[in-house]
Amino acid sequence: MRDKLIKGMVTIAAVVLLTGCGNKIPQMTDEQQALVVEYAADVVVRHDKNYSGKLVELSIEQQLPEEEATMEKQMPETESPSVPENIDIEEPVYEVQEQTQIEDIASFLKMDTVKIDYAGYEVDDFYPNESESENFFFAMNATEGNKLLILKFEVENISGAETELDIAQSNVKFKIEVNGEKKNALTTMLLNDLAYYQGTVAPGECVELVLTCEIPDQQAGEISSLALIMKSVDNTATISLN
Repeated sequence: MRDKLIKGMVTIAAVVLLTGCGNKIPQMTDEQQALVVEYAADVVVRHDKNYSGKLVELSIEQQLPEEEATMEKQMPETESPSVPENIDIEEPVYEVQEQTQIEDIASFLKMDTVKIDYAGYEVDDFYPNESESENFFFAMNATEGNKLLILKFEVENISGAETELDIAQSNVKFKIEVNGEKKNALTTMLLNDLAYYQGTVAPGECVELVLTCEIPDQQAGEISSLALIMKSVDNTATISLN
């Protein structure tokens, strides 16, 4: 449609050039006629709405790069944060509880008026046994499939004066290691429980205290090694009982 319009206008321009005003036909050279036809075609194109839209689009496209360049110049440059090199990072220090090699139970308990010696062990279904039960207010028995392992200790007053013992206040926790396996000492109501003993020991007197744990029935006759583990707030010690 646009091409037809252009051709029509060019034709009209040619007619005008040939007819002029009235009946007189002006004399023009070929070059002048070509300029007139080109001018007429340009006028038609400028009045075409499609061409107008393209002009607008072209002008926008030409302006965009210039605007972007202006914006880039106006925007401040941001520097990427620099990372300092060779930074020494301090790793957290964890306090490791010291393991003390000690063979003296009384020293670990901080008791200098008594001597505490290991006196052997026994394995049984009950403690105390029938022959000893009349001397105890409480007794205990092993759970099904287990036996009681009773470690015995002799506590002797070596101070020459009566000594009040309160081992419970030392807050020491006891474990028994049987064949390399650690077991918690049982909490009992026995009056001679080493972990909770409270009493008065006369000069030169010796009392027997115990620690107990449970072991499987099949292990009762296969005990190859025993050790006592003591743990306080700031220290730990292991004493071999073999």
